[in-house]
Amino acid sequence: MGPRAVTSKRPIGELMEAAGFEAIEVGDVTQDFIDTVEAWFKAFAARSIELRPLLGNEFDYRQRARQEMVTAADRGWLRRLLVNGTAPSS
Repeated sequence: MGPRAVTSKRPIGELMEAAGFEAIEVGDVTQDFIDTVEAWFKAFAARSIELRPLLGNEFDYRQRARQEMVTAADRGWLRRLLVNGTAPSS
């Protein structure tokens, strides 16, 4: 569904500041992520006759993983953030 062990009690902005970054911007791109995953799911499903022989069991694994990611994001268990910051000049 996503990377493991990435949870923190501190907000990402604070972590970026602690790491020395400045001008930090954090944007939630979860809906864009969901839209992209759903588009991949539909595209693979539409081409399943061609893709199954090429991917074998991997086809079902990928489709199931996509469904799990969308479900998790819809339930608020998974978020995708775009984080930008500037390293201070020396």
